[in-house]
Amino acid sequence: MRHINKLLVLLICLSYIYSQTLFASNTPELRIAGWDVYADPTHLDKTIGYKQFERETGITIKFTPLSNLDDIVNAAESGEKYDAFIISNEGIKILHDMELAQSFKLKELPNYQNLHHNLKYSQWSQFNSMVYAVPWAWGPTGLMYDKDKISNPDSWEILWDPKYKGAVAMWDDVSMIWTTALALGYKNVYSLTRSQLNNVKKKLIQFNSLQAKYYKGGGDELVLAKKGKLTAFNSWYDPSSRLKASGKNFAMIIPKEGAVGMFDSFMLSKTSSSPELVHQYINYQISPKVQQEMVAITGLAPSNIETLSLLKPEQIRSLHLDDPNYFNRMLLWDHMPRRNLYDDVLKAVRNDLKAR
Repeated sequence: MRHINKLLVLLICLSYIYSQTLFASNTPELRIAGWDVYADPTHLDKTIGYKQFERETGITIKFTPLSNLDDIVNAAESGEKYDAFIISNEGIKILHDMELAQSFKLKELPNYQNLHHNLKYSQWSQFNSMVYAVPWAWGPTGLMYDKDKISNPDSWEILWDPKYKGAVAMWDDVSMIWTTALALGYKNVYSLTRSQLNNVKKKLIQFNSLQAKYYKGGGDELVLAKKGKLTAFNSWYDPSSRLKASGKNFAMIIPKEGAVGMFDSFMLSKTSSSPELVHQYINYQISPKVQQEMVAITGLAPSNIETLSLLKPEQIRSLHLDDPNYFNRMLLWDHMPRRNLYDDVLKAVRNDLKAR
């Protein structure tokens, strides 16, 4: 009888393990890859807004945070079964032309109709009259500065001020060339001539001489700022609220020379086996409630204009959402016809930094 009881207990245990395994295998899961700024601050393997969505739908979100466009494109063509990507506007055409994305069914995205007029049916997002990208957030690559150490800066030149030697930084990305070009007064930042690029290289090497730092992404710049090692840096989103929570008094401005800018969008992976769930997820992400959370965490502007009713007046002012022409004043990130020349500049600047 004792042997029978042991066998019964063993069978019950095996049955339980099997049922749990079967349940896990049947739990819907969406895999997202994209810009690291959209990771939930407390769970970096989840996107902003995941909690309520998972609770309401039973769908599990798995997020791969990445810090540059090349990494997102590499993820898309890696063969891994991603369901969606969060990519900046200049990457939309890349994924479309590589046949790594599929179009959306707008009838399954009712919140799409409430997007900012410059984002809804954007020429960036449409191909053959079909929508391939759903905008999620937008904003400039602005100048972040410590208000306790710098008073009312108005120019990118603050990054080259010897007074702040050792406490300035830029994103280790091609945007360092765009930012430097603006500081030099050039507006054709995506189509610079050889002579202009040579001037940009010289100015970046001068930047290196100030014991400048370059951050990769993933919050590296926030770590440096929280430790008091940064006074000014360029940033493609406004992390001032995160820094304020750590006792640091930073703010973002668009300098008088202007700023480049972007909008980030969701794209539906060609390999997704659950496109209907992706539609459900993205519609939730562009809802005013989740967009409000995104604004609070990232400092980027929402794509859904209905979100404004949920924002505080100071948030609306800081994001310039009360200025109807603000979006149009940004130089949206774009393709560079002679990207190889830009890469040569980056290589020279990075080599110079290593040699110091």
